[in-house]
Amino acid sequence: MTDAPSIRKGLSRVVIQVSLAWSVAVFGVVWFTVHHKLDEVLDGTLQESAEILYGLLKPNAERLPIGSGGSLPAPPHHERMVWQLVSGDQRVVWRSHSAPAQPLATAHRERWSADSPDWHVYGIPFDDQGTMLYVAQPHGERSQAQFEAALLTAGGALAVGLACAVWLRRRAGRELGPLMDLSQQVAHYHPLEPGSSPPLATREELRPVRDAIVHLGDRLAQNITSERAFSANAAHALRTPLAGLGAQLAMLQRESPANVQPRIQRAREASDRLSRVVTALLSLFRSGGEIRPRHITLAAFVQDLPLPGLAIGVTGDAEVEADPDLLAAALLNLLDNSVRYGATQAQVSFRHDAAAVVIRLVDNGPGVDEAARKRIGAALATQHYEQDMGLGLMLADRVARAHGGQLVLVPVEQGFGVELSLGWRQR
Repeated sequence: MTDAPSIRKGLSRVVIQVSLAWSVAVFGVVWFTVHHKLDEVLDGTLQESAEILYGLLKPNAERLPIGSGGSLPAPPHHERMVWQLVSGDQRVVWRSHSAPAQPLATAHRERWSADSPDWHVYGIPFDDQGTMLYVAQPHGERSQAQFEAALLTAGGALAVGLACAVWLRRRAGRELGPLMDLSQQVAHYHPLEPGSSPPLATREELRPVRDAIVHLGDRLAQNITSERAFSANAAHALRTPLAGLGAQLAMLQRESPANVQPRIQRAREASDRLSRVVTALLSLFRSGGEIRPRHITLAAFVQDLPLPGLAIGVTGDAEVEADPDLLAAALLNLLDNSVRYGATQAQVSFRHDAAAVVIRLVDNGPGVDEAARKRIGAALATQHYEQDMGLGLMLADRVARAHGGQLVLVPVEQGFGVELSLGWRQR
């Protein structure tokens, strides 16, 4: 059986996916906005720088060494923007410290010039002789600024998305807490027990689930109660006629000819077997799953079980707290199975296993093959009694489980072997 999908893990995956998608979407929108706004800011900075330089240089043009082709005196430093004064014949007549010695634009053009592979250039006329004032910024500087803005935007969006994912995951876990509480309450809810409280729904969405579970439990309890009452009444109704039938068969056997008596004996054995089944059903449904334990010495208890036609050998001994009626019904049905399938001897032994006492029964009958043993063992383990399961094995397993144990088929060299564990052993 494969594991069922987890709601918590599913919600976590959805939250993470939504957060990542949201982060990517926010990054795309913010980056698109920042990219265009950054271009506008940088272009505005170049334009304003050009206007400021024009305002500084133009009034002082006669006193400045314009036309020398040199640069503005300044200590070595990194310039994020450079400027040039370029004459009409494309000579750089003056420039900033880091500006190139060649014109930033190959042709005089006001405002923006797109013919420079390395520079983003803005130009304005400087005088009437065709001199241009160019202010430029390296494309690399602009790309770096855009990359840093994109990196910060992506990092911020991702951090916010992850923080939201963690918060939503924890929130989802807390919101799933009532569902886990409800499942634990359902696990401890026993509709047949008078003191068992129905589960509580602490969330509005869980109320239909809680109501459905309670209604299902009520219907199951009603069905089980009705089945127990019917089975107990049917078994009780059969008990008296079977007792009378056994007495009449005994009298008939004594009065019949010798050649007819073996047939009557087989009828008596069948009647006795049916009586034991009825007794077992009465004991099982009388208990209703409630155990009335008493101290039992198992060796003497087994030797006192009345079962004609089967020699029972007992090895060892053990003491246990168990319901004697239920335990007798279980063992009688197991031993009766041995007789039905042709066994003449059965060996019973006992051992302590952890907190349980294990009763091992091995007969000398034909047994079953390995495939059938595994199939019946799997049916017992899962309590699917309708699958290739006799009444004797089912009753014995029900009694063992009522005592905190179970019935297990064990491999043996010859015959049929079972182990019935009782979890309430005497310490």
